[in-house]
Amino acid sequence: MSNTADKKDMLTLSCRRYWFKPMAAFFNALQLRAYQLASAELASPVLDVGCSDGGFGVLLADAFGKPDHLSGIELLKSALDAASPEARSLYKEMIHGSATDLPFPDESFQTVTANASLFAIHPGLDTAIAEFHRVLRPGGIFYASVCTDRYDQHYWLTRLLRRAGSDCLARRYADAMNARMMQTHLLNPKEWQSRLVQGGFIIRQCHGFLSLADTPFWSFLAWTPLRVNGVLRYITLPSRRNRVAAYYEHLFRKRFEASRALLPAEESGYIFIEARKL
Repeated sequence: MSNTADKKDMLTLSCRRYWFKPMAAFFNALQLRAYQLASAELASPVLDVGCSDGGFGVLLADAFGKPDHLSGIELLKSALDAASPEARSLYKEMIHGSATDLPFPDESFQTVTANASLFAIHPGLDTAIAEFHRVLRPGGIFYASVCTDRYDQHYWLTRLLRRAGSDCLARRYADAMNARMMQTHLLNPKEWQSRLVQGGFIIRQCHGFLSLADTPFWSFLAWTPLRVNGVLRYITLPSRRNRVAAYYEHLFRKRFEASRALLPAEESGYIFIEARKL
C-alpha cells in the first residue's frame, strides 16, 4: 500500500465514486478502510475475482494507487458490459468466466482479491479457493471480504418483522435479500477461515468492518425502493456530481467516524480476511 493511502479519507473517495449509489458509497467506504487499516499491499500482478463492472477496482486504485498489472474475471456478462471506460483503461483484461476454472497459468499473480464476491460462488466454493491458491505465487496474498452468518439477521426490515412477531415473514425477507445480493454462503468467521486453511492458506488477519449495529442502516440504503437513486448516474456535470457526493458524505460522516474500524469478527456482519499462500 502506498504511504499516501494512510492520509486519504475513504468516505470522501467512496462517495465521489458512487454519487449515484448510496448503499455502495457507505459500504465501500468501510471496505476501503478495512484495507487501509490492514496495511494491505496490492502487489502486482493482481487478480480481481468477481470484478463486476470494475467500480471497486477503480476505487481501490483511487485509494492505493494504480497497480502495474490488474486482471479481472466476472461470471455475469451484464456486469462486464456495464464497465466504464475508466475501468476498461485500468484493467489489463476483464474476462467473462468462472472463479472455479480460472483461465490463467499456475503462479500467475502476486495478489488475488475477492471483494464481496466469495460468498456468491455456488456451487464450487472449495474449488474456487483451490484455484486462487493455484494461480498465486508462493508467498502471494489473498484478500477477501465476506458476509457472516449473523449478517442477514440484522437487515432493518428483518429486525422490524421479528419484533412484530412475524418470524416467517422476517425469514422470507432475509432470503429474498440474500438472493438479490447473490449471498449464498453466510458462514461464521471461523468457518470462513477454516475453508481457506483447508485450501492451503495461512490466515494472517481477520477482522470485522461492518458492525451488526450498522447493518440495519446499510440494509435500509439497499432497500429496493431506494434503488431509484440509480437515476443519478445520468448526471454528467462534475460539479453536480460533487454536490450529490458531498450530501452523501455529510449524511454518512457521523456514523462512519463513530463506527469501530477494527471489530471482532464474531461481532460483525462483514469481515475482511488476509491469507497467504505457503
